[in-house]
Amino acid sequence: MFLLLLLGIFAVWVLWEFYYHRVWRKAVDVRLWFDTDALYAGGQTKLYEVIENRKRMPLPVLEVGFHTKKELDFADTENTSVSDYIYKRDVFSVLGMQRITREIAVNCQKRGHYAVSDADIATHTLLYRKRYSIDIETDASIYVYAKMTDVSEIMTVCERMLGTLQCAKRLYEDPFAFRTIRGYTTDDPMKTINWKASAKSGTLMVNTFDSVQSQKAMIFLDVADTGILKQENLVEESIAVAATLLRTLFHQNIETGFAFNSAGGGEWLLPTNRKSRLIELERTLADYDAAGGTSPFLDLIADGKKMREGLTDDTLRIVITKNYDETLWRALQETAKDSAVLVIYPVYRGERQFAKEKAAASGTVRVHIREVERV
Repeated sequence: MFLLLLLGIFAVWVLWEFYYHRVWRKAVDVRLWFDTDALYAGGQTKLYEVIENRKRMPLPVLEVGFHTKKELDFADTENTSVSDYIYKRDVFSVLGMQRITREIAVNCQKRGHYAVSDADIATHTLLYRKRYSIDIETDASIYVYAKMTDVSEIMTVCERMLGTLQCAKRLYEDPFAFRTIRGYTTDDPMKTINWKASAKSGTLMVNTFDSVQSQKAMIFLDVADTGILKQENLVEESIAVAATLLRTLFHQNIETGFAFNSAGGGEWLLPTNRKSRLIELERTLADYDAAGGTSPFLDLIADGKKMREGLTDDTLRIVITKNYDETLWRALQETAKDSAVLVIYPVYRGERQFAKEKAAASGTVRVHIREVERV
């Protein structure tokens, strides 16, 4: 009798494991997504894990695993391991017809494009005798844009240089920038007469408009870090300054272009004030990975054809580089000709005096030294 009981228990166990293996993955839906698709470095967001079991059979143990770049900082470090990537595996106990939502706080300290990859779900049979797993598809990803940094001093210099350029240009009236109404003079064209105001006042009145002109800037970013001693902090500060200047200039409706020496010859965008381009540029900078290599910055600067055909003489050229030297200064003098050039030269705190001695500045080239804390 006892033997039959044991055989019966064993048969039930085998049948249950067979049934569990066939059924556990059915009607189970696991989704992962971030609270937002983009934010600036230093911000915080949430990763959502939603597990839904739409069948009556419970899942006593359900593991949800994935990995992403290790620079993404999960506030909840439980069931997390870090090597070349950060691996996270959360364990749930899901009842039949149950839905579970878990929020995981994520600190985004470093720019980049982070995607959740190699996601899978797994379960175990009774007594953990066997483990079953399947891969799941997920498109959870987030762009972490370069951090916002203080560029007020740089913008003051830029506005002065742009103002100097504008003073040398002829002013034109903008028909969309209405200012006021005044009395008619013989020098006013007929098309400026405001007939409704003239009828009310009994004398001819004309519309007047503000004088405006197009302001343009071109940002050149050097991301090369080829020295024996790597200066990643200075490169990241250069990227942050470039990104913040792009946002500031675009928001001031200044036509702004951008070029940087990424691998394969670099990126080049002529000045524009289309806001959609700002998102493209922010994502381009977020995607940049130093491991992909760079192209020579001098080649970017010395591209005379693009300089002559793409940029006007009154375009302010802003060069951001930690590798400023006399060779680059001469290249700027040669290609920019009479155009104004502002060089932003990031150095570590305490190296300003050395940088001043090293930085050549004369003619139309002005150098702004920016000190950065060592980390």
